[in-house]
Amino acid sequence: MVSALLSLLSDLFYPHACPGCGEGVPGMLALCGRCREGVYHPRPFHPGSLGCPHLDGLFFLFDYAGAIQEALHKAKFDKREDLLPRLAREWQEGVEKEGRFSWQLPAEVQLAVTAIPTDPARRKQRGYDVPEEIFRPWARKSGYRWAALLQRVRSTRPQFNLTPAERKANIQGCFALAPKAVLPDIVLLCDDICTTGTTLEEAARVLKQGGVKKVYGLALASSN
Repeated sequence: MVSALLSLLSDLFYPHACPGCGEGVPGMLALCGRCREGVYHPRPFHPGSLGCPHLDGLFFLFDYAGAIQEALHKAKFDKREDLLPRLAREWQEGVEKEGRFSWQLPAEVQLAVTAIPTDPARRKQRGYDVPEEIFRPWARKSGYRWAALLQRVRSTRPQFNLTPAERKANIQGCFALAPKAVLPDIVLLCDDICTTGTTLEEAARVLKQGGVKKVYGLALASSN
């Protein structure tokens, strides 16, 4: 009751505009229905087709285009922190609608959710970690353990203007296990965007070298 009233007051006095078209969006989602329909494309993806041998599966919710691309760009580069809970809600509602994933996740195994860690300099500049802000609320609501399992041990260039070969060289060796990380049997590894899969694959390699049995990659949006 209270949350519904707060949402109504927020819509009335601080209306949110869709990043794609500028149309008002009621409630806590990021995109209007028309713009969401243009990019909403939930699908499992076989990691072998991206050359990711350390990943056991991939799941993407949106195509990296249109309004979701604009929303992520604003959150990452324009310091639009207000978009983060809305993007988190897009993921949460989308995954619940799709019945989560096609993988079997046995209840008896240890499972944790973690995010690709943002470069410390970029995190300091932004004041937040985009993947963490998108996926952590869903993990906790779903009853999954959220854990910081990885750390960046060297800075990297932004990946978006690099060729596939340059992406691989750029990201190689940049991750290590976080100090005192308690590794589970299965990790759901999250990132906001997946293009070539290079970042998720490198992080999965480190996790499996540490003893994790299975690593599944999740991304809010993908160009694949």
